[in-house]
Amino acid sequence: MLAVALLAALGLAWSLPWGPADPVVAPSSTITGDVARTPSDQPEPTDDHPAPSAEPVPAWLAWMPGGFPEGFRGQVTGAFDATAVVAGDTRWMTASRDADGAIVDRPEPPFRIPIDSFSVDPDEYAPFLPGASRDDVVDALKRGEAVLGATSAELRHLGPGGTLVFGDVTVKVGAVAPDDVVGWSELLVNRDVGARLGIEHNRYLLALGDALNRSTFDEAVRALLPADTYLRVEVPGATPYVRVGSGVNPPVVMKTVFDEFAAAPRTDDPAFFTADPTWYREHIVTEQVPILGEVTCNVAFIPTLRAALQELVDRGLDHLISIYSGCYAARTVARSDTAPPSNHAYGAAIDIDAPTNGYGDATPAMDPRVVEVFERHGFLWGGDFLIPDGMHFEYGSPSLRDQ
Repeated sequence: MLAVALLAALGLAWSLPWGPADPVVAPSSTITGDVARTPSDQPEPTDDHPAPSAEPVPAWLAWMPGGFPEGFRGQVTGAFDATAVVAGDTRWMTASRDADGAIVDRPEPPFRIPIDSFSVDPDEYAPFLPGASRDDVVDALKRGEAVLGATSAELRHLGPGGTLVFGDVTVKVGAVAPDDVVGWSELLVNRDVGARLGIEHNRYLLALGDALNRSTFDEAVRALLPADTYLRVEVPGATPYVRVGSGVNPPVVMKTVFDEFAAAPRTDDPAFFTADPTWYREHIVTEQVPILGEVTCNVAFIPTLRAALQELVDRGLDHLISIYSGCYAARTVARSDTAPPSNHAYGAAIDIDAPTNGYGDATPAMDPRVVEVFERHGFLWGGDFLIPDGMHFEYGSPSLRDQ
């Protein structure tokens, strides 16, 4: 299973150092936090920071929940030395075929497979591609073909010449590239193909600029947005996931750890869906855990959840948790019908004490000792999200106890 091979290489802690001021970034430098590093003194890859592709491009990143407003892409063009606005939506695959035309995946209707799909203008995207991948990626996109990330290609058992079918639209695979080259997406296409697939939302901005610092970049982007917009900006090198939702695991990572499912979106509300019953039976279980009692989660998620809760008991901190507010829920992120499945849909996130830690509450009431224990066991805490979600803990990385 892919999870075994990738667990040691994937994961990320959400919180990133912000600092009072940022240095000017030289074109040949990358940055970890607010400290500039040249390629020669980059730290070795760790479990929390997978190795990037060769010749990483020091791109600045900005994204906001729900995507940038209409007209943003045209407004930001020319604001920096180079920009690429990347559109993305979850598209539901109905079948796939290998280069010989043989069926690889074809879930029984009405079930379909959610694919994390993005679109770009190839010429805009080219400056953000390392030289080793640039020609293959740009040429495939200009031919109207798809580029798969390496992990996506392995999940799909597809390479160049294969096809993915989304209802009445079929996309041919033209290239496979390192995951970070395609923003850890599962499928990257040009904007014309993206429009045919129904990719509509401009999810994140990449920018280059010789004299940028965090303040100037943040101010320049905010000037094009409504006041009080939730906005995340990242300096080059600060996150291995240079994409929307930069601080949490991309869908392709969740699939490798908790296994991919097909699902049938509900007709009354397509933000909710019914998972394939076979996947559900194999992966979703109801078990007893300390403090919370009976929970329904992914079988692969239960051991770490149980260990974190048991540590709270052992440290006499169990009184800090009062209410179990849910784990498995078959829905998308933020209940949007174009967003990827929530980690709750994998049974890989848990909500605790929701009444006092509401979504959007600026100052969650979750005790920091609870947060510390969960984070040490590899969880990400929603209280650190761009829009705080203090009740929420989700899979982030393999347990830190075992590293």
